Formats: sequence, C-alpha cells, structure tokens
Amino acid sequence: MAVDAITIHLPDGLYRRLERLASLTHQPLEGLIVKTLSSSLPPLPDDLPPATRDALMALESLNDNELQQVVQATLPDQQYERLTMLREQRRERILSANEQTDLDQLQQEADTLVLKKAYAAVLLKWRGQSPSPSPTPGSSETNA
Repeated sequence: MAVDAITIHLPDGLYRRLERLASLTHQPLEGLIVKTLSSSLPPLPDDLPPATRDALMALESLNDNELQQVVQATLPDQQYERLTMLREQRRERILSANEQTDLDQLQQEADTLVLKKAYAAVLLKWRGQSPSPSPTPGSSETNA
C-alpha cells in the first residue's frame, strides 16, 4: 500500500483532543487520525459499476442550482405508475418475461435516480449549501 505524507496545521484544541483520544484508545496518533479521516469521508462513485459511476460523476460539474434540481427530480408519472402497477402485480402473480424486464428496467431507473438525488445532496452539503427537501412520498410531485 502506497503511503503519501502531508503536513497539516491543527488548532491546538483539536490536536489535544486527538492526542487524548489516542492515549485513551492506546493507538498511535497517526493511526487514529487516519482512522478518523477514513470513517468520516463519504464514499465516492469511483468503485461503482461504470454506468452508475458515470451518472453520478456527471453531477460533479453541475452548479448549485442544477444540483438542487436533481435533488427535486422525480420519475415521470407514467414510469412511476407502471413501476407501481408491476410491483403490485408481482405480489399477485408471476410476471411475464416482458413484464419482468420492464420492472427490472424501471426499478434500475428509480434506483439510479435515488442515488443521483443523494449524491447531489452530498455535493451541495460539501459546497456549504442546504439541499431543498424533496417532495413528500405519496404526493403528486414525487415518484422515486
């Protein structure tokens, strides 16, 4: 495993807290800092399947207003209704091959939309913005 070294300047209070925690947990200070950083950083799309990764990484170049629009995005009504209908039918009977293909495709689109909305919200938060709340599930405005 390659290791890169950096120098960071910490406020005295933060350094003392880290030093005390390292002492309490019997860990080297450097190891504690690495563990703390690793656990606090959110995952990035780099390790996702290519189509999903590309869809999420495309959001990184959007401005804040465009990201807010992604956070507010919903499936088109027709797709949402078809997805809901196929899910209900699946509970009642075995779907035909075409219906199952449609369901799988619609579910993938819905899942990708949810991931995009979540990543857009994370990007906004990293930029110091507050994502606008999504429409309430079950309202006429939401479908994902």
